[in-house]
Amino acid sequence: MNRLKDLPTLRIEPGKKVCLSYKGKSYEGVRGDTIASALYANDVRVFARSLKYHRPRGLYSLDGECSNTMMQVDGVLNVFCENTLAAEGMNIKPQNVLGNADFDLMGFMDKLSFAMPAGFYYKIFHKPAFIWPLAIKQIRKAAGLGKISPDFRIKGNYDEIYPSADVCVAGGGPAGMCAALAAAQKGLRVIILEARPWLGGFFDYRPGIWHDDILLYQRAEELARQVKDHPFIRVFTNTYLTGVYSNDLVTAFCQGSKEDCFTQRYVEIRTKTIIGAAGCIERPLLFENNEKPGVMQPGCAHRLARTWGLLPGKSAVFSIGHDLGIEAAVDLFDLGMEIQCVADVREHGQDFNLAGELEKRKIPYYPGWTAVCAQGWKGVKKVRISSINGKHEKSFDCDILAASAGMTPVTGPLTLAGAKLEYDNHTGFFLPGHLPDKIHAAGRMLGLNNPLSIEASGTLAGLKAAADCGIPLESEIIDASDELAELPGPEMGSRFVCAPVGGKKTFICFDEDCTLKNIDQAMKDGFDVPELIKRFTSAGTGPGQGGIPGHNLPLYTANTQVSPDNSPKPTTVRTPLVPPYLAAYAGFARDMSKRTPVHESQEKSGGKMERIGVWNRARRFADDESARMEIENVRNNVGMLDASTLGKFRIFGPDALKALERVYVSSMAGVKQGRIKYSAMCNEDGCVIDDGVVTKCGENDYYLTTSTGRAGVTSEWIRFHTRYDNWDFNIVNLTDAFGVINLAGPNARKVLEKVTDADVSDTGFPFSGYREFLIQDTIFVRAMRLGFVGELSYELHVPSSYMQSLWDILQQAGKEFGIENFGLEAQSTLRMEKGHVILGSESEQRTTLHDIGLGFLWHQDKPEAKTIGAPALAQTKDQKGRLKLAGFKAESLETESIKDGSPIVDTRIRGYVCTARYSWTLKQSIGMALVDDELAAENTRLGIYEDGCNGELKYARVVPMPFYDPQGQRMRM
Repeated sequence: MNRLKDLPTLRIEPGKKVCLSYKGKSYEGVRGDTIASALYANDVRVFARSLKYHRPRGLYSLDGECSNTMMQVDGVLNVFCENTLAAEGMNIKPQNVLGNADFDLMGFMDKLSFAMPAGFYYKIFHKPAFIWPLAIKQIRKAAGLGKISPDFRIKGNYDEIYPSADVCVAGGGPAGMCAALAAAQKGLRVIILEARPWLGGFFDYRPGIWHDDILLYQRAEELARQVKDHPFIRVFTNTYLTGVYSNDLVTAFCQGSKEDCFTQRYVEIRTKTIIGAAGCIERPLLFENNEKPGVMQPGCAHRLARTWGLLPGKSAVFSIGHDLGIEAAVDLFDLGMEIQCVADVREHGQDFNLAGELEKRKIPYYPGWTAVCAQGWKGVKKVRISSINGKHEKSFDCDILAASAGMTPVTGPLTLAGAKLEYDNHTGFFLPGHLPDKIHAAGRMLGLNNPLSIEASGTLAGLKAAADCGIPLESEIIDASDELAELPGPEMGSRFVCAPVGGKKTFICFDEDCTLKNIDQAMKDGFDVPELIKRFTSAGTGPGQGGIPGHNLPLYTANTQVSPDNSPKPTTVRTPLVPPYLAAYAGFARDMSKRTPVHESQEKSGGKMERIGVWNRARRFADDESARMEIENVRNNVGMLDASTLGKFRIFGPDALKALERVYVSSMAGVKQGRIKYSAMCNEDGCVIDDGVVTKCGENDYYLTTSTGRAGVTSEWIRFHTRYDNWDFNIVNLTDAFGVINLAGPNARKVLEKVTDADVSDTGFPFSGYREFLIQDTIFVRAMRLGFVGELSYELHVPSSYMQSLWDILQQAGKEFGIENFGLEAQSTLRMEKGHVILGSESEQRTTLHDIGLGFLWHQDKPEAKTIGAPALAQTKDQKGRLKLAGFKAESLETESIKDGSPIVDTRIRGYVCTARYSWTLKQSIGMALVDDELAAENTRLGIYEDGCNGELKYARVVPMPFYDPQGQRMRM
């Protein structure tokens, strides 16, 4: 199709070609085309087939208001082609067709519409009962528009950003831009979200007069220039608002172009105030075959010509209910399109100047008339119009019917923000009766149509938003309100809904093939409010999210039902307003893990890094999965483990001890300076949730460690359980501020003595001791002497910025003693040989302190502390029938270890293996298991089932723990 040229409103670059593939053929568009406009330029008129009846569907709107142009693009299903930019090499396929869109073999379904009344799923397939399992398979096959391949993997880059702003403006039209400028000029940060690829709204493509001989599109260009040049305004184009939530949260997604680094980008905005300026869409006119290819909105026809240089067809009939429709007819006539007539559902209220323009061009004008039927097979060939009372009728041959009953405000962002809509008889709109605090509306969505009024309303909304942010603007707001009041106010809108037709093929919802006849059937069945009718008929539940039926359904229901209250009631709007890809929510496949201060150093040393919880940690330092060399080196020489992920906290203040007594099961009053105390925390059920050590650093000042998993919640846990006591204490999370090195092995003291002048002998720094000293007279260390791995061991806590230096110092000092790194795998085996538990590995959600043999930690004589879980611990102390922790040794001496998680069975499942490893120290497979308490007795034989053993059990014997050095002599060396 030949393009219109030299139009100042064009958004295409005719000299730059873009080739698409459709139906196995190559089609040529130009840069700036959407997929739909490129195909339309190549005479493609049927884009898809409808959901139930497989009726042909064509270009109707240009903003994704229905599923008419949803197609498969490069393997991605359900792409709105009318607002997706065309790109070189795109492969386009129609959906929901058997054959192709022009000749769909399933088209016979249209003849069976009589067999699918409203709610027929509910009425037909439930009796007799055996029918439903058969019917549901066929219904599921027919549901949906596209068929996804199980092997399909979406391509592209998907990411997310989290900007913040003082003001967020939904809509980049004249009202939105004026609002943004008004707020930004007060020094506020403003974000504009605009769905189209450019700013301008309904000014962008119109050649009408704005003011003083300045044209509307010129005014749009000027406002857009001011917005883009303002340093405090950030513009997101090609961006669709998806939700507005509490706590000032606005979500959206950006559709990327070829120049962008993303395919889709999720945007989550924190803002102080929100301005809704999303404008209006056209309300569909209801008549027979109102969704046939060739029927489109007047705005769609006008924008095709002015934005993409495409005359919609050769000859058109306009059936409209607003002045923009007359304006479009006049402009398209001037651009070379034959206009057969303009039928206007309004009998009065038109702009007489525009009506005069029709008369000048000798275009027949019929006020009080409407289209009643579009005739033709796959497209419009003839249109019948009628007076709204149905008494007079005319026919016109044409290939385009531009039809609209009026305008519909885009109030979705406001309703999601909590605004309640009420029907306004003057404008015919659902308008917010009361806006929540810090939510404002501007522009056409208020019923304004005068360009100056629209801009003035935006300026007023921007000033109010600025006032919400604490800027005193009372006088300016009053002046802006007075200025708006002097300009033309909201215009009278059309309440007309339906032509005088039967409704058999009059579609109120294109997505779900829902007709007026279906709505009548639902009301006859007793569904008397739009919200219920919507559910029973599925009207408005399709991909367009109510864009087509959202306004007409309440109006039609109110006009036709017999009810004492016939005022129109809107249906509920829910998120997302526009659906993004799930990939956009997922973003990049980033590993959002944390790294310790010596992460890179461990990688260079051959560390096999794995994601462990929120951290990246070294599992081992060799290919041997059993980490034998690391284990033996700790047992015989000395090793270093990066334990920086431990939770580390300082708690201080007059009531710090009371807080510790509340959450720890032991008596913390006995914690002394220079010593550490091991204890555990339980929940209210007595189930153990954490363990760690506590030391006293000074008067009412304590330092404590927790497990890695509880590092992020311990401070909140303590605050929560002391919230009503009015205690005076403070707790600081030092997990990221401090790193930890575990120096362990028989030569650990020798290494430490080389780098410090402090007395680290067994008498100067005994087991369970705590000391503070300097390494090489520089690095301040908080040191604890522990025995988690069963050997002489020091935990060295240092500020994170010193971790790498200390790591290097210890490596250099330990060379002569055979120092090596060891990872989590070696630590797990070492601590298991010693019988030390890791909560989460040797416990589960139901495991109490008694079940894992740590009941001795519970100090029963401190009832005044109201220790969390103490009542439950008392009740479960001698409770039978519970899983108990038991150590076991495998009867077989094979080096293959028993698998973690394996069930323990006899005639039934009696427990499971928590952790099991082959002990190179003991030359035998050992492990710990939670088993029925009657199996926890020493020397009990356990049968262990493993996959891949052909049903043959492995056997083990319950033995006392610890397995290694039961007297604890080695860690007290």
